[in-house]
Amino acid sequence: MSKSCTIIIPCYNEGNRILSNEFLAFLEINNHFSFVFVDDGSSDNTFSILQKLAQHSKISCLRLDKNKGKAEAVRHGINHTIKKGIDGYVGFLDADLAIPLEELERLYRKLVGSGDVEFVYSSKNTRLNHNLETKFKRVFVGRTLSKMVKWSLKIDVYDTQCGCKIMTKKVAEISFKDEFISSWLFDIEIFWRLIKAYGRNYISTHTSEIPLQKLLNRGDSKVKMGDLIRLPMEFLKIHQFYKK
Repeated sequence: MSKSCTIIIPCYNEGNRILSNEFLAFLEINNHFSFVFVDDGSSDNTFSILQKLAQHSKISCLRLDKNKGKAEAVRHGINHTIKKGIDGYVGFLDADLAIPLEELERLYRKLVGSGDVEFVYSSKNTRLNHNLETKFKRVFVGRTLSKMVKWSLKIDVYDTQCGCKIMTKKVAEISFKDEFISSWLFDIEIFWRLIKAYGRNYISTHTSEIPLQKLLNRGDSKVKMGDLIRLPMEFLKIHQFYKK
């Protein structure tokens, strides 16, 4: 029997963008997956759409009373899933499906097929795959951040920020037990927490970075210029906190 895999989908004011039919179609052919949508205090009709989706046996939805940011929405969903009891994997994916759902199955197969790997994460590595639909701003920011992350973590990882990751329950418990410092860069904190728990060698022996085969342009990113300006300060806060 295939191990189950629960994917957390954080949502904030996604009422006009949730591709309900794509989620439902994916579950029809991948019944080892289930979805937990977390409404992060939306002010539009997001939650009512999620409630309709949750009529499917493999979909549930949660609601935060106010907007707390992506990091806390994902953390809330993962901890909720762990408390319910899981015998498989857990992960998260961005709601806009710029990263297509089929990428989840690729990550899942890597976890199932490798006894040592406990954490798999997608990578927007345009050097390895030139078919990705990326904008110059995203490529520039991504590569700059990648160099900063390598300097801070001292590990060989290209893309910590790609919003598609799957992990074992053990990794999830360590990574999501405590609140994150940053809502935007919390993925970096996941790596820091694993390094603190198991050492840097764990990243090379028990995690796997898998370049995306496809990345779609779903319109304007919710990340604005003001957010990009804040990123260096948030990165330094993370570095100062975890390097101790």
